[in-house]
Amino acid sequence: MRRQLQALACLGSLAALSTPVAAHASAASPKNECRVSAAQPYLDAKGMIRGTGLRSGCDDNALLRVRIKQARRGPDRTLKSASKRLANGSITVGLRCTDTPRTYYVQVLDYRGHIRNSAAARLACGPSTGTPSPSPSPSASPTAAPSPTGSAPGSSVEEEVVRLTNAARAQNGCGPLTHDPKLQAAAEGHSADMAAKGYFDHTSPDGRNPGDRIKAAGFSPISAWGENIAKGYGTAAAVVDGWLKSPGHRANILNCNFTHIGVGHVTSGPHWTQVFARH
Repeated sequence: MRRQLQALACLGSLAALSTPVAAHASAASPKNECRVSAAQPYLDAKGMIRGTGLRSGCDDNALLRVRIKQARRGPDRTLKSASKRLANGSITVGLRCTDTPRTYYVQVLDYRGHIRNSAAARLACGPSTGTPSPSPSPSASPTAAPSPTGSAPGSSVEEEVVRLTNAARAQNGCGPLTHDPKLQAAAEGHSADMAAKGYFDHTSPDGRNPGDRIKAAGFSPISAWGENIAKGYGTAAAVVDGWLKSPGHRANILNCNFTHIGVGHVTSGPHWTQVFARH
């Protein structure tokens, strides 16, 4: 099987795109991990509060529902909700912001029993509140899953990619990267989008580049970013080894300027995305 790799690095106004190469490594595919994930809500330039939910690694269709909820005393309030039947993919919902700061979070669930709450963000209209400010995650209700705050944001396979990436960085004098839930949502969304729409590129069919996806996931401010993508590798070890053998991808992994990482893996392909960034 021909494995495909691409890398894109950006620092300031400089960008470099590597040439796709083939690597020679193979292993058995990991067990399918069907799950849902939720990105922290953020305020876009049009004054809309956006929330995104993702379903990935699944081989069956299910109704995916995404809710933007207000965390408050008493029962939390659902302010916006949307649903769609799909196997893998994402849904983004939005509602108009208010002048009064409120605490919002995103809840994602499918009707196979998967459920996830995002970290919370306190948001309001106005120039000083355009960037989400961290706040405690909402308390789980009896029917809600606990917030991912304080736990690993990715699957076991994705966490293994982070571990191997940080091991390579340590051997080359770079500090460890933090697996950020917003970057993980951006990476997983891109892997799922490539798998669902049958393309392999850093630029989505709708014209979005990695920087656009990172911003949409709520990681802000952004001073530098990079992305590695791959297809056809069966294990975390194989894909990291393939990236490290390619100069463009290796440069991203060993860029000591990056401080955060997100890893997205979907079993269709398999498709892999590594997103790197720094505030």
